[in-house]
Amino acid sequence: MPKLIALISKKSSISEEDFKIYYESNHAPLIESLFPTLNGYKRTYLFESNLLGDTLPLESDGAQSQFNVITELTFENEEDLNQFFKRGTNQEVVEAVRKDEANFLDGQKTIMYRVD
Repeated sequence: MPKLIALISKKSSISEEDFKIYYESNHAPLIESLFPTLNGYKRTYLFESNLLGDTLPLESDGAQSQFNVITELTFENEEDLNQFFKRGTNQEVVEAVRKDEANFLDGQKTIMYRVD
């Protein structure tokens, strides 16, 4: 099952709670409507209040994460993933996504990986 992982940062002008509310109420439904080949769309929030800090010896030097959410996009097969990428080149889709992202996230910091 193909999977994409996105590391996303909120805009500095928005609170963690407002970021999550907007993502769940507005952005997630938009993405699901624009990309019908998505099989799964999971968000794991990395709020500052959840940082373990120096609690575990495996933690880093205590630097805070620059990301606020890990988003997982899953697809049934390669064809569905390819359709996702193809749809992502449609100018109207790109404009709709970017316009919505401007409301709550810092798109220049987003990093996306394909994972197996």
